[in-house]
Amino acid sequence: MIYMFQNCLFVHYFILLIPVSHLVRRMSTKFRTSSEKQLYILWTFAIIRSWETMQISKITTENGREKIMGYLAGIDLGTSSVKTLIMTPEGKTLAVSHADYEVMTPKMGYAEQDPQIWWECTVKTIREALAVSKIRPEELVGIGFSGQMHGLVALDKEKKPVMPAIIWMDQRSAVETGEIKELAAELLDAELLNQPGAGMMICSLLWLKKNAVETYEKIRYVMLPKDYIRYRLTGNIGTEYSDACSTLAFSVKNRCWCRELIGRIGLKEDIWPEAGESFQVAGSVCRAAAKETGLAECTKVVFGAGDAAAQLTGNGVTEPGTIACNIGTASQIAAVVDAPLYDRQMRLQTWCHAAQGKWYVQGGTLNGGSTLGWLKKKILKDARPYAELDAEAALAPAGSEGLLFVPYLAGERTPFMDPYARGIYFGMGMKHEQCHIIRATMEGVIYNLKECIAILDEMGIRRNRMISSGGAARGNTWKQIQADILEMPVYTTSTEEEACQGAAILAAVGCGMYGDIEEACRAVVKLNEHPVEPIAQNVERYRIQQQIFKELYCKVKDLYPRIHRE
Repeated sequence: MIYMFQNCLFVHYFILLIPVSHLVRRMSTKFRTSSEKQLYILWTFAIIRSWETMQISKITTENGREKIMGYLAGIDLGTSSVKTLIMTPEGKTLAVSHADYEVMTPKMGYAEQDPQIWWECTVKTIREALAVSKIRPEELVGIGFSGQMHGLVALDKEKKPVMPAIIWMDQRSAVETGEIKELAAELLDAELLNQPGAGMMICSLLWLKKNAVETYEKIRYVMLPKDYIRYRLTGNIGTEYSDACSTLAFSVKNRCWCRELIGRIGLKEDIWPEAGESFQVAGSVCRAAAKETGLAECTKVVFGAGDAAAQLTGNGVTEPGTIACNIGTASQIAAVVDAPLYDRQMRLQTWCHAAQGKWYVQGGTLNGGSTLGWLKKKILKDARPYAELDAEAALAPAGSEGLLFVPYLAGERTPFMDPYARGIYFGMGMKHEQCHIIRATMEGVIYNLKECIAILDEMGIRRNRMISSGGAARGNTWKQIQADILEMPVYTTSTEEEACQGAAILAAVGCGMYGDIEEACRAVVKLNEHPVEPIAQNVERYRIQQQIFKELYCKVKDLYPRIHRE
């Protein structure tokens, strides 16, 4: 056995110089003074503490490879909250803490958040998770990140935010998306493999350049949301491939910044951070952050991943054949591929996976659990937990007796790439009650995801099973709706915090606990044995509703721009 001393090296060394035999002998005789007795007691506890700490970070030989012991943390910076999870290397969750925050909408189409509030909430969750887990800070050997993608955090020369973060939901840059598409031209299929969309960093930057010149001129660094939190934790600026590619200033094919596009648009050349692998160590907890968070200084921190890649990792979806359905604030259908694919109709996105040398194809929609949240808070004014809404939805039959919901409350990406699209309740009649409205809202989200899966099938992407995650994976009614509309068994994992678990898995690989992400997922991720199966009569009903849903958008799409207001 070899011992790895992580903290307080000199103290550990000094304590272990004390002859244990001498200590035992002195403890068995009469002490000359009470102070001498107190000193020996302190030495005893110090030796025990030192030994325990070394055991936590001990390296043993297992199957010819060294294995590091300790605990791991995964931090997920979402759109509505930040969560911190602490787990063992085998995936046993010791603590989860979360803190909520709001999306600011100062004007129609705007969606902003304060990076300082992100940080304060992150600090709160770290401290709470450490307290609940009952581990010592020095027992935590690695920290990983997951975070909302696409958004812009802009810092000045003092590394302070020049404005609130413009997040992925923001629609102010709808005009700029068209300009960038024209300027990108052949780069779309040669490098980017994706279509620009409002809320993506490159579109927001161009909007600032045109509409907020003074703010734009102050920018010296740009970063994605989770990268700002990691910067506050380590003092180092950087990013990684899975999140960088969501800016649309990054070559998905070559895994580097697309300098050609940046130049064509006329954006600053020197504001883009260096990018690395998701599991790569980005730095360690700095002294100031250690003081704020209660973490041990010098704890390793890896780059992490965008939330979609982190969720795929947390669900163990790292190889082709399994598709993942995530319904959080937004919703996604994703499938892993061994080589980057390009959908020339621009309905799907191709992003870099956190797993080395892998990509994933995704139908990313802007509207997921946020639609049910909107209904609950703003329309129904209902304070009940979501589990009770899920149960109420079960009172309505499959198909909600003809009531359809088009869920485009914030515009849409896949399958239509339409920033002007808005929501519709269609077919409402006197027979419909609250349970129908709740169920129709849930069904509308899944109808939209069915359109995404149809595109995967069209592109020849194989799928053997589906793993569901996010809020919809916890509601029995919503899981059954998924199985019935998507027409396949729905599996879930044993954790409800897939993104946090994925972030912690990345930390485990970065710290050397596992050789690669695939090995770590096999050890950590546990699927529930009994999937939710489709109900045949529901499947038939939903096929009819699906066709109406698809036609509905086509019939009203030309009206959307006419109701749009700046």
